[in-house]
Amino acid sequence: MPWPLGITWPSELSAHPAILLLVVLAARLIPMPAAYHPLMLFRYFAQQLAAKVNPDPERPRQQLYISGSLALLVAWLPAMALLYSLYQFSELPLVLDALLLYAGLDWYSTQQQAQKIQQRLQTGQLTLAREQAKSLLCRKTSTLSEMGLTKALLESLTLRSASHFVGVCLAFVLAGGLGAIGYRLVTELQQQWNPKRDQYRYFGAPASALAGLLTAIPKCISSLLLAIQHGVLRSYQLCRATHSFNINRCSFWLLCCASAALRCSLGGPVYYNGLKQQRSKIKQPNEPVAMDIQRAVSILQFSHMYLLLVIAGGSLLQLVWQLKH
Repeated sequence: MPWPLGITWPSELSAHPAILLLVVLAARLIPMPAAYHPLMLFRYFAQQLAAKVNPDPERPRQQLYISGSLALLVAWLPAMALLYSLYQFSELPLVLDALLLYAGLDWYSTQQQAQKIQQRLQTGQLTLAREQAKSLLCRKTSTLSEMGLTKALLESLTLRSASHFVGVCLAFVLAGGLGAIGYRLVTELQQQWNPKRDQYRYFGAPASALAGLLTAIPKCISSLLLAIQHGVLRSYQLCRATHSFNINRCSFWLLCCASAALRCSLGGPVYYNGLKQQRSKIKQPNEPVAMDIQRAVSILQFSHMYLLLVIAGGSLLQLVWQLKH
């Protein structure tokens, strides 16, 4: 397989793992500011589209399901068709793969936002921390205590790590840059039309269902990586001791493993649109504090490293197999 600058690559070996490692390194060293990220334009488009096709959330439920499904197709298909057409004219498809992967990996900007919020909490600027957390949390932040805000951020970081990093990496290895960005656009639509908000309760259900299906495997893999690092038996016992209630099963397992890794409580009741929703509480001896945000970032970074090592190791084994045969 020809590469730029005359570099050659074995035709039997996929170049995606090598590109993945290089792009992840570049994204970590030079993260794109959240305000200038390409996904910001897609978020704005999704919000404006929802405002046009979902002006009245009081319409019949079936009608909202249909309009939500059509909006999902209208938002996703043209974007994918446009990107696919670029591949038809590109002389450097691997470079285009790398660019699309870089656009889909916005985990590091999320990580930086969480660390800035931690700094605000540690300096006693709770009001400012609540305001900055609005971009990361779906729930109302103005009434959250320092502990409640910290717990919400820990949960958000854990779930975003699985869907925005692990899921994107797996999609890229399996389907290249187009698969990675296609997966990421679906998860972005789910966030923008989150059914936990009243106006998207039924309208956002199709996008949420599709995103839940696509993120199930990344969440399970993330759970396994955390459990291997911090105790499989302890994570399993915590899952067994806590009854899953009003929470996605894969998300529940992931939060249990994260709670075992952090050794602090997660979950519990939440408020959306001013209404209290009961949810499983994963009980631990300690409640979360602001410093746990940095600990969570470090723990998740290690799990990312293990995933990349597994992918790189698999690629090397494939290369050895090809050389022997």
